Amino acid sequence: MKAFCVKLRLFEAQLRTFNVAHFPTLSEIRSAFPKADLSDKKGKYVSVITSLMTEFSQRFQDFSTIENDIKLFVTPFMINAEEVEESLQLELIEMQCDDSLKNQHQLLSLPDFYRSLEEAKFPLMRRHAKRMTSLFGSTYICEQTFSLMTLNKSRLRTKMTNDHLCDVLRISTTKLTPDLPAILQAKAQLHCSH
Repeated sequence: MKAFCVKLRLFEAQLRTFNVAHFPTLSEIRSAFPKADLSDKKGKYVSVITSLMTEFSQRFQDFSTIENDIKLFVTPFMINAEEVEESLQLELIEMQCDDSLKNQHQLLSLPDFYRSLEEAKFPLMRRHAKRMTSLFGSTYICEQTFSLMTLNKSRLRTKMTNDHLCDVLRISTTKLTPDLPAILQAKAQLHCSH
């Protein structure tokens, strides 16, 4: 995700100067029509890339807020203890100074590494690891959500706001089922005239 954002910034900068190094089709068009004025097309391409960057950063802004937490989880031996949450600092320092744990980190998968940590010695680091591993329960849920998003936010439904889309996605991806008879019973009219 981070690489995609950096690539978008690169593409935008290159298109502003009409550097077509990463755009083979545009390069072919430019070669085929060397005298053609493509400046209006350049502006269009730049605005599309800029719009994509804005939309992407807006939709995935939550990830930037937990970036340090993810770094701590993935590379605990490479992060500065001063950059992490204060409650985790002492355990992180203990972990970073233990060479046997460094070796385990290189040999084991991340979940296995954190499971191998002593519960008594690293309770907060283990809790942090559990929180990070539970962020993405499966790619199926993510793919399902993206599919639902593309179905619901289309050219035919341009009036849908991000808040409405969020509500639709929440309802669509939940495993809870409403108890319709109980809801209807609670809303039943006592008198037929009402």
